[in-house]
Amino acid sequence: MHVYLNNQYDKLLYYLMVYPCNFEIIDSNNPYKGRINYDLMYSQYNNFVNLLIENGVKVQFLDIINSPSQVFTRDIGFVIKDILFISKLKSPERLIEPTVLKRFAKKHNLKTYEMKHNIEGGDIILHDDVVFVGMSRRSTKEACNELQNVLNEYNISVKVIPINFDNHKLHLDCVFNSIDKNNCVITDYVFDKNIISKYFNNCIILKGNAADNLGPNFICLGNRKILTSCKEVSNILNENGFWGIYTDYSEIMKAGGSFTCSTLPILRV
Repeated sequence: MHVYLNNQYDKLLYYLMVYPCNFEIIDSNNPYKGRINYDLMYSQYNNFVNLLIENGVKVQFLDIINSPSQVFTRDIGFVIKDILFISKLKSPERLIEPTVLKRFAKKHNLKTYEMKHNIEGGDIILHDDVVFVGMSRRSTKEACNELQNVLNEYNISVKVIPINFDNHKLHLDCVFNSIDKNNCVITDYVFDKNIISKYFNNCIILKGNAADNLGPNFICLGNRKILTSCKEVSNILNENGFWGIYTDYSEIMKAGGSFTCSTLPILRV
């Protein structure tokens, strides 16, 4: 078994996920705390997984531990080229989550690097020879420097680019995402749009519900096919020559994450 990622949009082959058995909103400031319809949540999650499988994606479920946010698998790690980076999470209730990823990596003898500074996979947008890293409340400039040093040591020609955005949003993948080599979607919550725009021929600006309702938090399946939980984004993608596939994910989204947050890609070709 091997891992490899060059970007967010090549043909998707392999995802790591965690079934939301212990899913719960624990943030007392979240208006949806205690208001999850679990029957609907499981139905929506199963539909999502089935759509991935129908589109040729292999789904591997990691071990379940007692963590209410473990469904958001993206945060525990990320792949750049052939290295699986193990995140250092910041939230106390989630600190144990990367242990299941380390267990998986050891079982399959994967090349790994365990980050020393706080960084989460939701802040990582890999785009060929650059990797954008969101400067969120959970990822640091020190981690950016560490990541660049590791890539240099392995002779991987990828430049780490910190991106500032409105920290009321959890991660960079909630406000920005790439669609293919030349196109991306971006919201006004990103402060460094001028930096990102240097690497794309076209930046589609999302506004209103498309920006506020986790519009950029979609999955590129490959071959211009994109799975989204936002109807407005599906329409915008279709208008721009892509194939937007919408499916409801509203119950999981109450906790602040959608499809990107719920998946850890380890292989694209």
